[in-house]
Amino acid sequence: MSYEGNANTAGVRAVLTLVVSLIVSGEAGAIGKFRATPAELRLLPAYCAPRAQPWGNDSSRPEVRRWFQVFGKDYVHMHHYCLAMLKLRRAPMIADARERRAAYVVARNNLLYMEKNVSRGFLLWPELKVLLAEAYRGLGDRARAVAAAQQALALKPDYARAAAFLADEWVEMGRPEEARRVLEGAIKRGARARSLARRLACLEGRGRRCPAGYRSNGSRGGR
Repeated sequence: MSYEGNANTAGVRAVLTLVVSLIVSGEAGAIGKFRATPAELRLLPAYCAPRAQPWGNDSSRPEVRRWFQVFGKDYVHMHHYCLAMLKLRRAPMIADARERRAAYVVARNNLLYMEKNVSRGFLLWPELKVLLAEAYRGLGDRARAVAAAQQALALKPDYARAAAFLADEWVEMGRPEEARRVLEGAIKRGARARSLARRLACLEGRGRRCPAGYRSNGSRGGR
């Protein structure tokens, strides 16, 4: 083989080595499987945007360093969290039942990854549990959905989102008194969300635009 041929072969190998090293180091393509459109990123929390970029682990960049300062070492896992949120947003809009279930499975699996890998001091533990509850509900696993929402409330007793989710589950299961207990407990502990007061009014038959399963004096509304 000529010197030119050897040089070309060496050049190709060098390029391939560089590409592989970039992929391994996270510098080529987005991090993990988190892919979101600009429009979808605008609907997700600000900390997700860097995780959708090839430089999302580069703490020398101000937009990345900012979130490492907030989350600490847990930030290296946040593309899993963001992917789960993205799938939970997409799933209800998917017409095909198998594809919709697949989206919920991806969300659940990435949230279970977070549970296993983030620290005890992770800032979003209550929200993580509610997101997991939503994923389980999407998969038809009501028992685990309720358990996850209860864990969220145990971590943050005034967490309105968890209380609303859990109350809705109890109502759909035909247990309105359990729903009332959850709502009153969260309000007593400081939750001030209108969504809780509205649900409580709906349980008493005096609410309007009630979620599915509640009594209503007016038209039904969403969750």
